[in-house]
Amino acid sequence: MQMSIYLIEDDPSMVDFVRQTVAGQEGWDLVGHSASFAHAKLHASGKAASVYLVDLGLPDGRGEDLLAQLSRHNPSAELLVFSVFGDESRLIAALEAGATGYVLKGCTSGELIAAIEQIRSGGAPISALLARLLLKRFRIPGLGVASSETAMDANAAALSGRETDVLKLVAQGYVNKEIARKLDISLYTVGGHVKNLYRKLSAHTRVQVVRIAQDRGLV
Repeated sequence: MQMSIYLIEDDPSMVDFVRQTVAGQEGWDLVGHSASFAHAKLHASGKAASVYLVDLGLPDGRGEDLLAQLSRHNPSAELLVFSVFGDESRLIAALEAGATGYVLKGCTSGELIAAIEQIRSGGAPISALLARLLLKRFRIPGLGVASSETAMDANAAALSGRETDVLKLVAQGYVNKEIARKLDISLYTVGGHVKNLYRKLSAHTRVQVVRIAQDRGLV
């Protein structure tokens, strides 16, 4: 799989880690690097990267603000947070700013590779610790079960006709390129619909999208 990656990271050891990881993958290319918020704000959006690896704890600004900028200017790119911050508030802020995945530093090269491959295949990789935080966010105290059913009903009802078309094809196992061809729309448009499905169904992987859609009677 061809992959162009832009890294926004100020820690030299993490920069070396990512460079070595990328260099070991055939077809992967590190097309740029910013070590500060200011540099990234000026240069990152201009690079035609398929994946941006974004650290949230930059010395001169918040990575969440960069995510918002990249989401606006590079809507077809995937935004993968690569950060030491594992608290719920930073996770939620990053997702709201446009992140499509969140991986904690300290992961292995194999885990980072898997996350990048997953995000480019339409998934939304999130470290297990952070996934548990998200689940807790949707619990009712004392009941111990997910409490977002009402919100999910409202979101599910808000699916557009085209999002429903994409959802049905995702449920049949088609990947984004095949969906684009079947519906005669661009790969970029398919990616946007898939991201909307994740958001509206409160899902983080394609498997979760399908399971939730089946539970809600949408497919």
